[in-house]
Amino acid sequence: MSHARRVARKAAWAAVAACVLMPAVSCTSQGSHHGSREPAYFQSLVSQANGLYYHPFLREERGSPEAQSYALRILEETGAKPKVTVGATTAAALRSDALKASALWGRYWLVPLREAGASAVLGPGDAQDVEKLRTGRGWYEDPALGEKSDEGRLGATWAALEVEAATGTLAKLPAADKAATADWLGRLADGRPQLDEAAALARCLHLLGKFVPGSLTSVAAPDTGRFTERPDKERAALLEDTYNYVLLQESAGKEPHVDRKTWQQALSHNVVSLDYDQLYNLVHILRATGSSKGAFSAVTRRLEQERMQDGTVRDPSSYLGTPDASLFVQQLRSVAGWPVRDKRLLAAVEEQANSQDAPRDGAARLNLAALKHSAGGEPLSRQEAALCQDPSTVPATITADNVVAWQRAAWDCAESGVPIPVPSVTRWSVDDLERAQAAATLVVGLHQAGQEDRTPGWLTANVLRRWAADPGPRASVYDRALIVRAYLLLGGHADESMVRHLASQFRAHRGCPGLPGLYRPDDEPGCDLKTTWAVWELDKALDQKLGTLPS
Repeated sequence: MSHARRVARKAAWAAVAACVLMPAVSCTSQGSHHGSREPAYFQSLVSQANGLYYHPFLREERGSPEAQSYALRILEETGAKPKVTVGATTAAALRSDALKASALWGRYWLVPLREAGASAVLGPGDAQDVEKLRTGRGWYEDPALGEKSDEGRLGATWAALEVEAATGTLAKLPAADKAATADWLGRLADGRPQLDEAAALARCLHLLGKFVPGSLTSVAAPDTGRFTERPDKERAALLEDTYNYVLLQESAGKEPHVDRKTWQQALSHNVVSLDYDQLYNLVHILRATGSSKGAFSAVTRRLEQERMQDGTVRDPSSYLGTPDASLFVQQLRSVAGWPVRDKRLLAAVEEQANSQDAPRDGAARLNLAALKHSAGGEPLSRQEAALCQDPSTVPATITADNVVAWQRAAWDCAESGVPIPVPSVTRWSVDDLERAQAAATLVVGLHQAGQEDRTPGWLTANVLRRWAADPGPRASVYDRALIVRAYLLLGGHADESMVRHLASQFRAHRGCPGLPGLYRPDDEPGCDLKTTWAVWELDKALDQKLGTLPS
């Protein structure tokens, strides 16, 4: 991948996956061992991007335009005929996201979507817009990338020519324009370019129908000796170099020669863990050097599992883990009686805390500190513990509007063994679902903080009884579970009829693909950690009469 493509990729994604070319198992299969009762699918929620746990609903979101591009190109390489049938709204969203990242590479990413049937993402007007980015000196410039070097201009020119070739407009360009571009490329080729630049030059010259000089193709294939002993980053760089070598030779009409055995082993060991761009590079290397389309069944199977109904794909490498999701995983472990000490998670949290992206506001810092302590870290530092006394982090006066923020901060402090001040509570009427949910949140939060005796006199079981019995059709599974749990904490009683009704409601929302024991908040297909926590806590309070807690 050229420097310009790396710049475009950084603009498109906020995080890049760190797991590359491990010699044996995938990233997500590594980590500390937990009790045998914890289901293995919890480890599938570990983010490849940062090692924290991510919210399962991310699995229901399609990947970026760049991810779509690579996935569809891989399927094409392996002999599949991918079809995409997105509606107008989705097509517009994909197009918008792509062009925000780069006017040129963004359009290049849309080419496979167009070829797979999503014609609305790229049209005749795009070729005209691309041509507007041509300079009078032969190269193209992408304003979004801000690259004024020859390397940046080469990347922009490569993307522009690919788009024009795909839309059938390259052949129609004036001969003088193409000649100017070819002359400029020739001058760059005479300057002893690096391998990635040589590959880009060769591809551009090929697209223009020009001869690729021998000075570019005379390089040997990168040395893959002692491949499995090399550091991760070195193996990843070697994959990229080999792809560039293959692209260069192909563009010149020559046969590339690589160590196929090494790359076949790399594919077999990493097929489920590589980012889509790395997987594409690896598949292309093997296809260009003799592998049949039938040799990629595991690749095809992985991508087909990630495809959505409209043919677009999810992108696991973009699932960003968060302290919030990780804390809910820890709470689920605690409720279920599984070990919560997690060396792998602790290392990921410490890395996050020491990074430039570490949170700065009080609530987020407290969240991260509580997670670190939960996973087996040291007690909160003096500065961290002070957050539990700070009214800007743990509100001193609770209202219906801030009770959720108060409860979460109070919970973090309680789980970390740090007391909080007794809050005052501004009374509100429990006359609709939102205010009933707020009241339930207050009751549960006071329980978590060990301050049940501070429950205001106006908040009684009788106040929540009607909402516990029937919160109405707008109530989510989380709402139902939390309100009933608060009702029980206030001294209410769940009779057999209520238990049967709750069990039926929860059973209808149990499980989602790959996560059979978690719960969905509503009729959407994605599971939710917070909802699962509320359901499991209620089942524990009811002596497991609901049958939701793992046995």
